Amino acid sequence: MHRLLRLFSGSLTAKLLLLAIVFLVVPAILYGRFEAADRERQELLLRNLQIQGRLVAQSLEDNLKSLGPKAVVEAAKAVDDLGRGELRIKLLLRPNGQGDSFYYVAATPHVDATYLKAEQQSLAETGVLAHLEQSCGGNQPLATNFTTPSGQVELLTSITPFYTDLGCWVVITAYAESDLAGESLTQPFAQTPAVRLAALFYAMIAVLFLILGGTMWLSIRRFADLARQIRRGRTPIGKSFAETSPVPELAAVAGEFDRLVATLHASARSIRDAAEENAHAFKAPLAAISQSLEPLRRLTQNDTRGQHAVQVIDRAIARLDGLVAAARRVDETIAELMNAPRQAVDLTALLFNMARGFNDAQATLPSAERVRVNVVAGTRLRVAGTEEAIETVVENLIDNAISFSPGGSVVQVSLQAKGGMARMTIEDNGPGVAPEDLERIFERHFSHRPDLTAPDTSSGDSHFGIGLAIVRRNVELMDGTVLAENRAEGGLKVTVRLPIAPNL
Repeated sequence: MHRLLRLFSGSLTAKLLLLAIVFLVVPAILYGRFEAADRERQELLLRNLQIQGRLVAQSLEDNLKSLGPKAVVEAAKAVDDLGRGELRIKLLLRPNGQGDSFYYVAATPHVDATYLKAEQQSLAETGVLAHLEQSCGGNQPLATNFTTPSGQVELLTSITPFYTDLGCWVVITAYAESDLAGESLTQPFAQTPAVRLAALFYAMIAVLFLILGGTMWLSIRRFADLARQIRRGRTPIGKSFAETSPVPELAAVAGEFDRLVATLHASARSIRDAAEENAHAFKAPLAAISQSLEPLRRLTQNDTRGQHAVQVIDRAIARLDGLVAAARRVDETIAELMNAPRQAVDLTALLFNMARGFNDAQATLPSAERVRVNVVAGTRLRVAGTEEAIETVVENLIDNAISFSPGGSVVQVSLQAKGGMARMTIEDNGPGVAPEDLERIFERHFSHRPDLTAPDTSSGDSHFGIGLAIVRRNVELMDGTVLAENRAEGGLKVTVRLPIAPNL
């Protein structure tokens, strides 16, 4: 649960997903509530219209009873007097002793007799008169659509019967479907103007939300693409983070990224310049000390203690010279990797070529003293990085393995692809490393080297605890990992994982 909360609190995608879920669920809940409220409104309106129909019928009943035998003749005028606004009234009569059929007597708005007869037939076809023909019972809301002979759709809202001496009268009230009352009762809730307007605004909000999310996503992708190009040393001329984002709110972030890139480039230049200056500054005093040592060597030819002191000073100078060279190599490597262009490096070919070089370098040694380098690569792999950095990694690892391996043994180099990464392993038959020092061997200036008889093919500065530190630095700057572990049968196994190159 805590991990899920951390995910939603930190992930922009998770927040947008949660917002989208809310955006979809809330309208569905609200729509159901509003639809239920609309049904209640329609039922209330229909009851009110039924009461209206009952009142109309009661008024007609009083008028028609007072007219006596003239009720049939005066019925049309009585109906016209009650017709107001959008209300439509239809009056039918079932005379006493005339069977069970109803006859159209009057209607408002006023129509001629022919139209009344046609409308009576259409009304009978709706079935609303079927249950009245036997009992003349009613007084109920209808909410039934009815198409008049003229093709106009009406909504029958109530039917109310009453009796006079002439027979059973039936008053039907109705509204045209286009009237406000008819539209309120017949129009589906989803098609009401309020819902349509709300849906329009909601669609506009959804479009704005998609535009906002898409713009943010596009800007982040552009940032990532530009950062990838910068990391690979292929930054387009004049292109910056500020120019890649159309979102004004990201301008401050883009500006900081641009300043960060400029700082990294300046740092690389400073490191490179400092490495050269420091090496030059150290070389001059070391050369002066070395030259001043020659007179002392001649003066102490017959002095054993003096000769020993001169030898100590000579070894110290050589060590300092090696340390200066190693430090310069480290600084220059860091500077190069900070802004070196990435490319697809054929790691398979590089391993075979370097193994051949190491084996050729030992050709003059006796067979018993040679340490052969054997490469096993099942497929051709290209990794993303710089050839110089990868070559330095392979050279230092193989050189380190050879220096610890006994004569006549083999340094096994293997290469395979696994999970989108190139997995390179270098295994030797040396003494291995104490478990507590397996991680420390990649630290700068850490070195533990027993007295071994293996041939030394190093460049002279790899035994100052610099070589493996350079390996880890190069590998990590190329988005890879390096791991050392002791072999069960003896010796050390170093595994390097580097990303397989895409189409660079």
